[in-house]
Amino acid sequence: MDIEKGFQVVCVLSRLQNFSTFEGVIPSVFKDGLHRKDVIELYGGEGTGKSEILLNVVAAMILPKIWKSIHLNGKDAHVIYIDNDYKFSMIRLVTIIESKIYSTLQEEEIQDEEIRKEDIENLVQKCLSNLTLIRCSSSSELLITLYGLNESMLCDPNLAMILIDSISAFYWIDKCNGGESLMAQEKNMMQITEVLQKLIKKFDLIIIATKCALFKRRNQDYSANNKEQVDHQEFLCRSWGQLVTHRFLLEKQALTNSILCHCIPIGSSEYDRSVIQFKITENGIQ
Repeated sequence: MDIEKGFQVVCVLSRLQNFSTFEGVIPSVFKDGLHRKDVIELYGGEGTGKSEILLNVVAAMILPKIWKSIHLNGKDAHVIYIDNDYKFSMIRLVTIIESKIYSTLQEEEIQDEEIRKEDIENLVQKCLSNLTLIRCSSSSELLITLYGLNESMLCDPNLAMILIDSISAFYWIDKCNGGESLMAQEKNMMQITEVLQKLIKKFDLIIIATKCALFKRRNQDYSANNKEQVDHQEFLCRSWGQLVTHRFLLEKQALTNSILCHCIPIGSSEYDRSVIQFKITENGIQ
């Protein structure tokens, strides 16, 4: 047991040396970077770019920092992507990765003949080896998956984060299966939160999860200082809300075809909140 604990300490220390803060991961959204033990919730209705943000995060994380003396500004990190909504698109992810590569080559004024297409394809394949994709079809399966993440994977010093799309995927199923008992309805979600909390504490991981806006408050007071209270309606268990450190409220702007994002550090003052706007293009988030 002492050897096992010692190995875990070494893994955590290695991870701390590898990263403490990830700067430049979608700076248009995460202006202050991503930090160890962050639990970020992307909250919004359908079509507000939640899954797109996750794919852009994955692309930025799994790209190498330097390739053939070219600064790609990736993080060369490993990530685990848990796809509960079965929306993950490998084609879309590859498109974003290739776009980042070609954009950097253009900025560096590197000629096409200097880099072969085969080299790009090999680089993309290497990047994808840093991604572990898991699909779950129930909250019980998600719970078992989190329990079953083997020590060798979690003790990988390059493992930086777990992404979950979405954490609210099984809300209605659990509500129906739980009958009239709120405790029964929330049992799996409370256990999922507990396991995530242990993984964060034990391995200093970053968690980013999407949550669909299934409910809206009746009181439509759209004052800027009350944005979170108006637009965010918590419906998952209390322990999940307490685990979240940053919440991003996303809403689509039809007139400008863009996404408006309210960034809310949990427990912060009104002065710490900010509003950003971004667009989703063929090449990723701009």
